[in-house]
Amino acid sequence: MSNKLHRGLSYCKSNPWLVVLFLLGAVIRVVYIGSIPPGLNQDEASIGYDAYSILHYGIDRNGIHLPVHLIAWGSGQNALYAYLSLPFIWMFGLTPVSVRMVSLVMGLLGMVIFYLLARRLFASQTAGLAAMFFIAINPWHIMMSRWALESNLFPTLLLIAVYFLLLSFEKPKWSYAFTVVLALSLYAYGTAYFFVPVFALCTVILLLYKKVLNYKTILGNFVLFVLMALPILIFIVINRMNQQGISTPVFSIPKLTAPRIEQVSSLFGGQLFQTAGSNFREFAKLIFSGSDGLPWNSITPYGYAYPIALPFVILGLAAMAIAIRKREQTGTAQAVILIWFLTAVLMACVTNVNINRINVIFYPVILLLVAGFSWLAHRFKNVAKVSAIAFGIFFVFFTSVYFRDFPGEIGPNFYESIGEAIRYASESSEGTVYVTNRVNMPYIYVLFYETLSPHDFLNTVNYANPGDAFQQVTSFGRYVFGSPQIVEGEAAAYIFWNGDPVLADSTNYTIKKFTNYTVVTPK
Repeated sequence: MSNKLHRGLSYCKSNPWLVVLFLLGAVIRVVYIGSIPPGLNQDEASIGYDAYSILHYGIDRNGIHLPVHLIAWGSGQNALYAYLSLPFIWMFGLTPVSVRMVSLVMGLLGMVIFYLLARRLFASQTAGLAAMFFIAINPWHIMMSRWALESNLFPTLLLIAVYFLLLSFEKPKWSYAFTVVLALSLYAYGTAYFFVPVFALCTVILLLYKKVLNYKTILGNFVLFVLMALPILIFIVINRMNQQGISTPVFSIPKLTAPRIEQVSSLFGGQLFQTAGSNFREFAKLIFSGSDGLPWNSITPYGYAYPIALPFVILGLAAMAIAIRKREQTGTAQAVILIWFLTAVLMACVTNVNINRINVIFYPVILLLVAGFSWLAHRFKNVAKVSAIAFGIFFVFFTSVYFRDFPGEIGPNFYESIGEAIRYASESSEGTVYVTNRVNMPYIYVLFYETLSPHDFLNTVNYANPGDAFQQVTSFGRYVFGSPQIVEGEAAAYIFWNGDPVLADSTNYTIKKFTNYTVVTPK
């Protein structure tokens, strides 16, 4: 262990720019992570509370014991992020920071793995340094690492899996690590149900053709993959065939109210060929524009990789294709990256496109960017230097906008200050708390910030639309959700959105204003 540590320190001393770039990327991802983005997205609150509920009660908020997939609102939410969050919630309690820790850790780990992967793809130190530079400053990766959207777990898991696959070219036993992580990714996001089998099949064909792995090793990996994937496969069958859920002492496989994968993917919706062309056009539009119009996914004009990135990506695609055709030493590894990229493009054709739904494509896109830049640096050093400076300038402007302007723009979307309002209202009144419906799924914020028992929730919850894909809670316990109407003489607390009129006078009521919400309580 001491020898490995010594070698690691020596490597860092001999590569100071690499360390500087990693630290730069780490600081940008870590600083103010609890307050930027301000507030919490409803999916963050949902995954966080379900993780808390599983940790302390062994069930999610829908009463399912150790589910392989969360029911969440009704139409489901992937469970792996919740389980990975358990140690952080156990150590730090249920807070925005503890819920975002998995994204942060995976973001930092992703930077390291991305660099190590690039060193195996490109036989030059310059390419490795370029890889760390481009991943450290990448706007998609920075934004992804700073909030707890469970789907953003998928691309980094795949990155780790592919790195293990490349290690298996020299030591076949690493192929089992590849299989384990690849199978785990099925529990990270619904698009993996399409991507993973297609990618795995194409990769196996490549490895057999190149004679990298033998049939015995591939068969062993296949058995391992099937065993690990079996629960999620049964989950898909149950929900496609409208069967009852399964409960075992070790885990449960739930039946959702309405499988949401059918709403976001034409693969399971019966309109595959009709929608493929439309989806591809939306995908092409996103790739060329850099944005999907969702403020939590990208900031205009910086997009997923800055406006000047696409020519380098195209150049890198050509350079990789040539390397594979010439059968260069790294050609097989680069072929795996192209399979990754092309499978992601194919997946986009069966997906209602936005950045987080096709997030699996962006690591290979950045690798292609590195390939294009490295090709340019090898032949036109001055042009490459100017290009690097240009990317650096874009990064500075992006960082400035992200930390200065972005919080004010995203705050209303992430319901900034709703947690403060709920806590204040709950402490100020022992009676009913009326919560505005100007919040998407306001009940989840009460569960999150008050850390209430899931049993109390299950015993008292009332739904406006039970059985729908997104079940709307009208009340549970002492909390009522809708448009608050002040009732004189009632010992209650009222939470209003600041944009709505508050018909209460300060003579009889205490009016407490927060950033986006106002709490009214009788004096």
